[in-house]
Amino acid sequence: MTFDISKSDEDRQLLIETVRALVAAKIEPSSKAIDGEGAIPAEIYNSLTAAGLHAANVASAYGGGGASMTDCAVIIEEVAKGSGAVASMLVMNMAGVAGVSAGSNENLKSDLLSRVARGEVILSWSADPTKNQAGVVASLNSEGITVNGKIHWIPFYEVGATPVVLAEVKAQAGSHLIAIELEAPRKGRAEQGPLESDLGLRGAALRALSFDNLLIGDDWVIGSSMGEGPASLALHSAAQVGIAALANGIAAAALDHAWRYASERHQFGVAISEFESTRTILGTMALNLEAARNLTFAAAAHIDRGRPVSKNGIPIESAAKWFASKSAVEVAIDAIQIFGGYGFVKDYPVERFMRDAKIAQLMGGTGQILEIADAMARA
Repeated sequence: MTFDISKSDEDRQLLIETVRALVAAKIEPSSKAIDGEGAIPAEIYNSLTAAGLHAANVASAYGGGGASMTDCAVIIEEVAKGSGAVASMLVMNMAGVAGVSAGSNENLKSDLLSRVARGEVILSWSADPTKNQAGVVASLNSEGITVNGKIHWIPFYEVGATPVVLAEVKAQAGSHLIAIELEAPRKGRAEQGPLESDLGLRGAALRALSFDNLLIGDDWVIGSSMGEGPASLALHSAAQVGIAALANGIAAAALDHAWRYASERHQFGVAISEFESTRTILGTMALNLEAARNLTFAAAAHIDRGRPVSKNGIPIESAAKWFASKSAVEVAIDAIQIFGGYGFVKDYPVERFMRDAKIAQLMGGTGQILEIADAMARA
């Protein structure tokens, strides 16, 4: 089902085929090593950059492809079929681009997005929602914003690009989305914490980032507002859709492996895919995935059409992330059930799918703390 009428079916199919070819050649063969070593090879990032897939939504004015959110969801889902960790890098970059693009700082937008388009800079933000970073204290002064405290769960993809972290801070009753280029000289200090030993998406290289009187000049403020501004809203909305697409890719890979194994594994003289109980499990997996994909692409089209985030009902972006990530965990667990004892050993990738899906469910805020909870409470 196609929700974005701005691209023809032929063009979108060409995009899918392009991504799938790259995934088959570069990403999927490295997925086990990425999970084991906890690092994404620079070669993969360079290949994505060369194909214009690393940050496809950078506007053409800044040297990007100007991809829609629907196209970004397609790219992320296809990449996640090969590696959830690599797909998480695209979620970070593309949602970051959405936030910067919606900001009011035109000079920063032009400089930063051009460098992102060239692959020189990679964007990231806390996998814990940026608006809930209560441990960060910021204050306004004549030079900009001084930041103190710590932000947790920031991915630092070590792929040869300069990391720029996006963070939302509160100061004098205002909300400010800032960009922090760690390698740029500035007053104060920003220090990375030790590498976290995480359960899934193990190429993301999660670390905490501590600030000690770090001065962020006005030229690095993406946008400011009295409430949650357009830049922050754009980042959060794109992140929810991106995480949903990531979850769908993991679920699709789990379903594909489960179908193949069930067709090849014989018991009592027949393939276990012939058993009604097995078919029921596989059918439920496929149904949940299809429902999640439809909701995700509807949310992506919602962003593409410029519709505001719902204030009176359930925000469709949050609903998509909640349902897709929940479904991905269930699909991955069912895949392990189909594999039996082989499902929880590393000879097969389905145990990794379960770990990656669970992190996707937590990434960007659990279902309990998303805006969906507040919306349901008001209903």
